[in-house]
Amino acid sequence: MQEDDQFNPEEEVQAVWSIRQTSIPAYFFLSGLLFLLFNGLYIWRGFANAATGTAAADIILAGLKDASAMVPWIVLATILLVEGRFMLVERYLKSRYFQGRAEGKVEGRAEGKVEGRAEGKVEGAAAERRKWRGWLERKATAEREGRPFDEPPPDAPPGQGGQ
Repeated sequence: MQEDDQFNPEEEVQAVWSIRQTSIPAYFFLSGLLFLLFNGLYIWRGFANAATGTAAADIILAGLKDASAMVPWIVLATILLVEGRFMLVERYLKSRYFQGRAEGKVEGRAEGKVEGRAEGKVEGAAAERRKWRGWLERKATAEREGRPFDEPPPDAPPGQGGQ
């Protein structure tokens, strides 16, 4: 995985040969089902094409012999169907997860900016009120004591007698 938590399918390592404990029943079920299906088809074909008077045991044995050539294909199909399905589902779920995380980060940043701006406005307004209160208190104190008060107000632009 990359450090920024982005899903990159090209960097994902997949191993077809490692069997998950949870998929062992699926292997047995699917390979057994395919084995029965191919044997049944070959035996059915044997009965359909057999000459009249051929013993059923001979037809069945011939069908089993013909179907035994399909065992490597059954094994390959079982691996592809079981592990391929898991790989595709895992890839899909990972991409959705990381896409959701990325969208969540974007939404979180946007919410954080909005909240930060609102909080900054509140804090800025409070700071501005403190400046004005301090200025007004100094002005009122100077007037009570009869001293001249020439301090510019907090909102006076700099350079014109301002701060």
